[in-house]
Amino acid sequence: MPMTYGIKRVLEPQHVLPTSAWKLDNSRNIYPDELRVSIKRIHLEGTGFKQICTEVNDDEKKIKQQIIDIVIRRGKLHNPVTDTGGLVMGVIEEIGSDYDNKTSLKTGDRIICNVSAASVPMYIEDITSVNRAFNQVEATGYAIIHDSIPVVKIQEDLPLNLTMFTFDQSGTLYRLHQLIGDGKKFLIVGNSMLTNLLYGYVIRREVGAEAEIVCLFDKRTSMRMAGKGIDELVEKVFDEVHFINILKPMECIKQLDAASLFDLSVNCAEIPGAETINILATKPEGTVLFANLINNLNIALYITESMSKPLYVRCAEGYINGYDDFDIEIIREMAPYLKNAEFVEPAYKDPAKELENNPFNSRIMEKTLMEDFVCRSKMMCQVLDEMTKVSKYDCNVIIFGDTGVGKEKAANIIQKNSDRKMQPFVKINCGAISPSLIESEFFGYEKGAFTGASAGGKKGYFELANNGVIFLDEIGELPLEMQAKLLRAIQDGEFYRVGGTAPVKTNVRIISATNKNLETLVEEGKFRRDLYYRLNVVPIRIPSLSERTDDIPALVSHFLVKYSKKFGVKRGIDENAMDYLMRQQWPGNIRELENTVQRLIISSQGEEITLMDVMREKHSDLFGYAAGEEPETEAMEQRAEINLQTAVEEYEKSLIKYACEKYGSTRKAAKAIDISQTQLVRKKKKYGI
Repeated sequence: MPMTYGIKRVLEPQHVLPTSAWKLDNSRNIYPDELRVSIKRIHLEGTGFKQICTEVNDDEKKIKQQIIDIVIRRGKLHNPVTDTGGLVMGVIEEIGSDYDNKTSLKTGDRIICNVSAASVPMYIEDITSVNRAFNQVEATGYAIIHDSIPVVKIQEDLPLNLTMFTFDQSGTLYRLHQLIGDGKKFLIVGNSMLTNLLYGYVIRREVGAEAEIVCLFDKRTSMRMAGKGIDELVEKVFDEVHFINILKPMECIKQLDAASLFDLSVNCAEIPGAETINILATKPEGTVLFANLINNLNIALYITESMSKPLYVRCAEGYINGYDDFDIEIIREMAPYLKNAEFVEPAYKDPAKELENNPFNSRIMEKTLMEDFVCRSKMMCQVLDEMTKVSKYDCNVIIFGDTGVGKEKAANIIQKNSDRKMQPFVKINCGAISPSLIESEFFGYEKGAFTGASAGGKKGYFELANNGVIFLDEIGELPLEMQAKLLRAIQDGEFYRVGGTAPVKTNVRIISATNKNLETLVEEGKFRRDLYYRLNVVPIRIPSLSERTDDIPALVSHFLVKYSKKFGVKRGIDENAMDYLMRQQWPGNIRELENTVQRLIISSQGEEITLMDVMREKHSDLFGYAAGEEPETEAMEQRAEINLQTAVEEYEKSLIKYACEKYGSTRKAAKAIDISQTQLVRKKKKYGI
């Protein structure tokens, strides 16, 4: 039976290998050339694991849920932000009748699926624990493995955590073993104690005590392990250990004070931009090995060219015959040293710097500016990166989010970065079309189809968008009858004009958006389940502004520039005013914030928008005067003659006094002006109200 490489499990997009697919069929029943494994442990690739931990602020409960959510959405463990997977370990439950059993596997055997989890259909029922030291989780569920995927039978005496961590290096450890040659001086650069030790150990094992091995840890992000065994192993493997900022390569070279350069250097740092130090530190005609997929091989080659430095540059290896046996040897030898090791949190942890250095963040800021899609928060940067990734795949996307979060802009980004960017982009508001006209608007009509029909007929949105993209905004408003017709058009790739008898072929990519919970509508019978699954190939949720308040300063600054230019004025904003805006609730999200900034530009008098300007705008209803008008208090009439602090206090006093008079109770008054009841009582006492 010919190898199919698991293609029959691919749902979206069609005709690609499982590794490249956005969604796999993870149904439990196996094909004859597959086996099913009961999952016991999952090892996540380091970059993907770090991204998830960073996104949820290391909240273990949320880490578990994030991993489960990825698998639910994609039918496999394939992080959509970092584009990475991991490894799956489990016990064989069932073997298909045509499975090419190369190693005499049987039910009950413990195996590691020795390929990225991005290729493996799986279902996770639950995650019982998280091991931060090894990037692993204990889990229950199942995985489906076809017979072209390599598997390794794991003996009971092998420690699972170290085994899976080591096998995640793929064939790179074995390739390093082959590259060592006659070298006498070696460099390991990284940010994980365990990873650095793995590569250092392979070298020491080959060259013995006479060679020199130097280790550089990034002092900002180093993941460390402690214990007597670790100390012994570090002493055995490395001649020197330095903790420095590896993104400052010239400083690193000075600190090393190397009399001679290195014969071979290995970079296993999961930090983009760390390529330079290895290029600088390796001697001409020497070898540089990049041991992961984060560091950019092309950038490394450009650097060598700019320096006119001939180097043998290698990148991370995939499958190499015999590497599994070699890795098991390394595991057995290192395991005793790691038996009682403890994981130690990084000594330095700066969230702002972590965001700055995240590999999934560095690529998106340029796109942000290009698309007029402003974001600075970690959460939104991740969403933007997910949008740019999915744009490359010709699959349907549905965008969820509250009103005003920027769903249409998100659709624009996906379309402009897709292969259909030069084709039509048709936008439809499903809630703004009369139910009686919606079919003819979508699919067009023939001559004489109904009273008032154009003599020549009319093309509908789907025909106009052929070979391009249709954006169906407010898809939750689509009538049930029209949902059925839309489903048919998606499934069959054709439709009928109103009054027509000949099918019209269509080739469109559909991006949908809604502020409603479609799953709830499905349960209520208001939205077709089959249509929901057709549209919901890749879901993207745009967080509300209250979930990403870090974006507010950037958004305000952007709108100030945009509308100051439009209105022919110059406006900035002071720190107090910005702080107040960040503390407000924005139920209308970005759209509400944008409108507020426009009004502030118009209503404020000076070059800088002040706290008083903002409060006057936000609470104009409370005082009963129109935005831009002065409240009738003596203090406000004289504000030009007093300093800022005095003006703010007077305004605060008048605001609190009026709120108390209007609402009667301190609780209601405090709620109206967005401060706590305790704060209001304290300020009443301060101002003698």
